[in-house]
Amino acid sequence: MIDSGTEMDSTMEETMNQDEVKILFRSRDDYMFAGVIGGLAYFWGKNSTTLRILFLGLSLITGGLAIIVYLILMRIIPLEPEIESSS
Repeated sequence: MIDSGTEMDSTMEETMNQDEVKILFRSRDDYMFAGVIGGLAYFWGKNSTTLRILFLGLSLITGGLAIIVYLILMRIIPLEPEIESSS
């Protein structure tokens, strides 16, 4: 007979890892202007350089509307909290 308890435990653990809460912050480390794209890249798990190139193209296509959206996001998205060292 198969012990279904271990199967259930591993399934629950996988579900808990998938339900991890991600919080969107502006990046303190990966930034060129205000860290919005660096924070979005971290949040989505993408390369920030790729997102910056896409943003540039989107800005050209929309006639600058993407820049206005960026400025709004810069005001709305909080800056990543500093990590305090215990030393």
